[in-house]
Amino acid sequence: MAVIINASTSTGLVQSADTSGIIQFQSNGSTKATLNSSGFSYPGGVIQVVSAVFTSNTSTTSTSFVQATTTATITPQFSTSKIYIMVSGPSYSGSVNYAISTLYRNNTTNLGSAGYSGLGITGNNPGTYDTSVAFNYLDSPNTTSATTYTVYIKSNGGGTAYWGDNGAIPSTITLMEIAA
Repeated sequence: MAVIINASTSTGLVQSADTSGIIQFQSNGSTKATLNSSGFSYPGGVIQVVSAVFTSNTSTTSTSFVQATTTATITPQFSTSKIYIMVSGPSYSGSVNYAISTLYRNNTTNLGSAGYSGLGITGNNPGTYDTSVAFNYLDSPNTTSATTYTVYIKSNGGGTAYWGDNGAIPSTITLMEIAA
């Protein structure tokens, strides 16, 4: 439970006590903010941010998703929190029509957020031009355990799909824990 301080329009200021070390601030019974050993949070507020930058690349001819190098891990402070994920990076295809990128949680759950990049061409050299791909996703992992988000890529068939370009343009992933 928690110590609840409720500003009620019918009964005025009401306080309940316990020994949990958590204080909830309410208005008419609806929690507006929480104070605990992790700090102060309110619905929609950013609790923590994790960001990573990668300069290596991944390539595949597989038509099934394979893990790319862009990954980050966050440990939510609250099981009710949402995780807002922002991904960007260079992606291109060699001799295929397009490369497909998506986001996985804990390397098992495809979140279905996808980016597409077409055939990269500079002059007459297919696959030498990077396309910037960016996508965002709001996840509800319902856990306080470490949660990893990773970019996966695949080819649509007939050639090689690429994510990253070995340093010239980095790929990034940012995870934001949002209080529910």
